[in-house]
Amino acid sequence: MVLYLLLTYIIGSIPTGYLVVKIFKGIDIRTVGSGNIGATNVNRVMGTKWFVIVLILDALKGYLPVIISNVLFGDKFLYMPALTGIAAIIGHTFTIFLKFKGGKGVATSLGVFLALAPVSIISSLFIFLIVLYFFIYISLGSITAAILFPAFVFIYGESGYLNLVLIFSLISAIFIIYKHKDNIKRLMDGTENKFDIKKGK
Repeated sequence: MVLYLLLTYIIGSIPTGYLVVKIFKGIDIRTVGSGNIGATNVNRVMGTKWFVIVLILDALKGYLPVIISNVLFGDKFLYMPALTGIAAIIGHTFTIFLKFKGGKGVATSLGVFLALAPVSIISSLFIFLIVLYFFIYISLGSITAAILFPAFVFIYGESGYLNLVLIFSLISAIFIIYKHKDNIKRLMDGTENKFDIKKGK
C-alpha cells in the first residue's frame, strides 16, 4: 500500500502543463503569465485547445489511481481510495520534478472526486461553469465550487467510509482556497485576469 501511494504521488507529480508548453512551445511556463504550471496558464500561452488537454490529463492523474486503488484495495482497506486521492493532489501541488512547486490542485482534485464522489463533483462543476459564464474568472469559479463541494458531499450522502470522503473534501476545499490566496487578492483589487478563449499560437 505504501508503494502504491508513493507511485500515486509520483504520477501526480508529473508536471503536465510544464511539459506540454516546454515540448510544443519551447519555453518554461513558469516564466510567463501567472507563472503557474496549471491549465489556466497554459490557456494564456498556447490557447484553449491545450487548456482542455492539460485539464483532462491533470484530472486523469487523480481519477485513474483512485479507481485502480478501489479495485486493488477497496474491499480490505476502505480508506485507501481516499488516501490515494490525497497522494495524487499532494503530488500535483508539490511536484518532486519542479522543486515541490506545482499547480493549485483543482484539476487533479476534480479527477479524484469524480472517482470518490461523482454526483457531488459534477454538481460543483456545474456551479463552476455558472460562475465562469457570468463572471469570466476561472479562479472565482474554482473557489466557489471548492466552498460548496463539501456541502454537496454531505447532502448527497457520499461521505464514504467513516466520513473520510467528507473530511477529505473539507481539507481539499480549504487547501484549494489557500492556493488561490493571490487570486483572491487580485479579485479584491480588480486586477485578476479574466478567462479568454484563445486559439493556439
